[in-house]
Amino acid sequence: IAKSVRVPSAPVTIGDLVLREATIADLRPLAELHVRTFNETHVGPFGSGPSYSTREWQWREKLAETDATNFVLVLETAAKQLVGFIWCHPTKDNPTWAARRNKIYLLRDYQRRGLGKRMVAAAVDRLLEHGLTSMALFTEVDNEPACNFYDQLGGERQQDERGEFGGMYGWSDLRKLKVGLTRFTPL
Repeated sequence: IAKSVRVPSAPVTIGDLVLREATIADLRPLAELHVRTFNETHVGPFGSGPSYSTREWQWREKLAETDATNFVLVLETAAKQLVGFIWCHPTKDNPTWAARRNKIYLLRDYQRRGLGKRMVAAAVDRLLEHGLTSMALFTEVDNEPACNFYDQLGGERQQDERGEFGGMYGWSDLRKLKVGLTRFTPL
């Protein structure tokens, strides 16, 4: 898939939150959010994953590459505090999958409110608008909340060459995922 022209999505209001396109102005808050949510999810309150400077460097690079099909959406409060994000992009790793949902994180205080599903729904809409009709993602096998989330969304657990689930989920038809998401989240 050739690089698509940058076509920002219109912001979407979700209760008192706004889901919108990330910009370079979000660099520092996005890096801080990524560190915090990563540590909440994977490391715990006293551990430490990648540093703010590492995440800032990574996000600077990713935000410079965004376009219609390689995008980052952020969820923010009325006070402009970022509380979640989702990043999707095309992939050529496997011809079965047109896109990859690379990251999705929400602060723990904002989880279990349907916001993750709303973020996925917005990303799926965006991918479908630009002709990407299948998607894969990876998560850690022992990340029970994430696996439950993707199972609930109808993700198909992909088996590796040994017939084992290694954390990869796939949706061969994003239109079906979109229909399923409307059951959970009126759009």
